[in-house]
Amino acid sequence: RAYRSPNGELAWRRSDVPAALDAIAESGQATLGGEVWVALGEGRWHGLMPEAGGGPPGVWVWDTAPREAGEDWPSYCRRTARESARAVEEMRVEEVAAPEVRERLVFNLTFVEEAAGGVALADERC
Repeated sequence: RAYRSPNGELAWRRSDVPAALDAIAESGQATLGGEVWVALGEGRWHGLMPEAGGGPPGVWVWDTAPREAGEDWPSYCRRTARESARAVEEMRVEEVAAPEVRERLVFNLTFVEEAAGGVALADERC
C-alpha cells in the first residue's frame, strides 16, 4: 500500500501510517522521523508543500528523540514508532496545504535497523 519513489523510498497515506509504523517497529527497525510529500504519480514526488491562499511553499518534517542510554533496541523501535504516530496525528498539513494537493499527500518515513557498531540504512523489507 506504500507509495514507492524511483529510489525505493516509501511513503504512506495518513490513514496507513499507523500500520506502517507498527510493521517497521515489529521488523526491528527504528523510525528516525519523516517528511510529507506531494505524490505526483509514477513514483514522482515533491517535498515543497504549496500553501492554501498562495503563501510560500513549505517543508513538513519531524524527528524522533535519539536512543536513550540503556534503552534496548526493541524498546527504541516501539518508542520511535509511537513518537512518529503522535507527530503525524498532530500534523495539520492538510489544513495548510493548497486544496489541489490535499488528496495527494503521503508521509515518508525514515527508518533504520540495528547494526554492529551503529545503525545502517534500512532495506525494503517493510
